[in-house]
Amino acid sequence: MTTTLVQCTVPPNIEDWVPVLVDPDLPPMPCRAGKLKLHHGETIVVETPDGKFLGKVTVFAPPSFKKPRKTSARIVRRATLADEKRHEDTGHLEREIERYLRRRTRELALDLHPFKVRLPLSGRKAVIYFSAERRVDYRPLQRDLGKRYRRRIEMRSLGVRDGARMCGGLGPCGRCLCCTTFMDRFHSVTVRMAKRQNLSLNPTKISGLCGRLMCCLSHEVERYPEQPSGRR
Repeated sequence: MTTTLVQCTVPPNIEDWVPVLVDPDLPPMPCRAGKLKLHHGETIVVETPDGKFLGKVTVFAPPSFKKPRKTSARIVRRATLADEKRHEDTGHLEREIERYLRRRTRELALDLHPFKVRLPLSGRKAVIYFSAERRVDYRPLQRDLGKRYRRRIEMRSLGVRDGARMCGGLGPCGRCLCCTTFMDRFHSVTVRMAKRQNLSLNPTKISGLCGRLMCCLSHEVERYPEQPSGRR
């Protein structure tokens, strides 16, 4: 899978940000570097609202990477061998929980789609990201997972577009999804945009992996003139 990348500068002072790869399926996230002098490829521990995770410093990031005014993610320290071993162990457990989660979702006939399971280095909780078309009572599943794995289970509902961004993948064009490369936020996309570009209105032709209208329909729509009112 190929992603368009641009080179960034490793922060020269404590006020700057550095791109950090925390999840291989997601673009680098901006983290405050603090007083650490970091280099490309260094493994570090990042603190986020969900806990501490292992990450890698990178001087390469998608064009959408921006230095925000503030963020809750910060680099705590360089990773130790113990951190790397713990990260490996939590990775195995994440995959085990994900397999069991999908099986139990089918057995309980729950109308929800799990996207990803994340465990911080502490291992005290598991965060499960999912989407659902309608309101779902997932409490039986949550209790089952908590009892089986002896951890606090947090369920996070996402929209289908956010879920696609989290999981990543290839679009119909054969390139990485726009939302995982250069897009920093979602825009409104309508069928009218496809009509304006004289594209097929077949849903299978203009829908993305998320099942919604493809984001790229909005990229070039301004280059096409509006059709006169009443014209088909």
